[in-house]
Amino acid sequence: MGFRRLDAFAKTRPDLQEKSAVGGAITAIAATCAGLLFVAQLVSYTIGTTQHSLHLARSQSTPISLLTEDARPGRNTKGRIPLFLHVTFPHLSCNQLDISLDGASLLTGELEKIHGKHSIEMYAPTNYDAAASNNAFKRGKGCTVVGHLSPQVVSGVLTIGISRPAWIESSRKIAMLGLADESTMAAELSHFNVSHFIHNIQFGDAFPFATEKPLEKRGHWIKNAYGGIAVEHIQVKLIPTMYKKLFTETLAYQVSLSEHTIQPATLVTKGVAFLPGLVLNYDFTPLAVYHSNGRDSFLVFLSSLISIVGGVFVTVGLLTGCLVHSAQAVAKKID
Repeated sequence: MGFRRLDAFAKTRPDLQEKSAVGGAITAIAATCAGLLFVAQLVSYTIGTTQHSLHLARSQSTPISLLTEDARPGRNTKGRIPLFLHVTFPHLSCNQLDISLDGASLLTGELEKIHGKHSIEMYAPTNYDAAASNNAFKRGKGCTVVGHLSPQVVSGVLTIGISRPAWIESSRKIAMLGLADESTMAAELSHFNVSHFIHNIQFGDAFPFATEKPLEKRGHWIKNAYGGIAVEHIQVKLIPTMYKKLFTETLAYQVSLSEHTIQPATLVTKGVAFLPGLVLNYDFTPLAVYHSNGRDSFLVFLSSLISIVGGVFVTVGLLTGCLVHSAQAVAKKID
């Protein structure tokens, strides 16, 4: 008897209950809304929520060493970042190209001494390279460069372009052509064209949720009076991104870049130190993005479900009561 007195829910006498089709429809609508919201809340809890925040990037202190055993991938990775590159030059042959990272050149042997003997591969473009670049070059011509390097986690410069001997040869040819018309000069210098297609240049692990990948599938087709001789200069900002999911934490890098083309006249008059080709300056931002994936506690999830079910029926009951009372008031005025 004591518990019956504490019953807060009013009981309507069965003989006073009126069942109608409208009431059934309202109940069905309320139940449907509650069910849909229930499923949506369940899916949201299962997927989890994503949060982004900015923090000061972690400081690193590592000695800079040019020893082969320290720099070679797999030996000492502390303070280093894997760098993968895959670039195709449709017009230049492989013996016309040189690759340099922070001043260490492939032609001088310094690059392989620091990063390993097979860190750079150069070969004639394959069918895959041709298809990826929309068949921008003729079969059997051009050169594809693939590299696996490990630079220090500091700002640096990567250059892929005409070697110094090839640049001297092209300069002599330009001088010999003199005041020749543009079409003749372009035709004579076409085999020095540094147009290229970037299949992929990647620093470290790529951020899996990046909506833009500016260093993938990017073509630089250069057309000028000198047959495509120019410098494509790209400034790259690498943004450290900590990706957290459940109990794992992964460091990835997002990329932001700006670029401009330096024409031959500017190379000569301004004394630009770079040779024609692709020049990529990269640096690391002092701020890091933290990307975490998680979910609310189970108690919060449970309270949300209870609120959804109860809230829907209370809201529908209030709206129905307002409509009924409004209809009754209007009916009384008409009478």
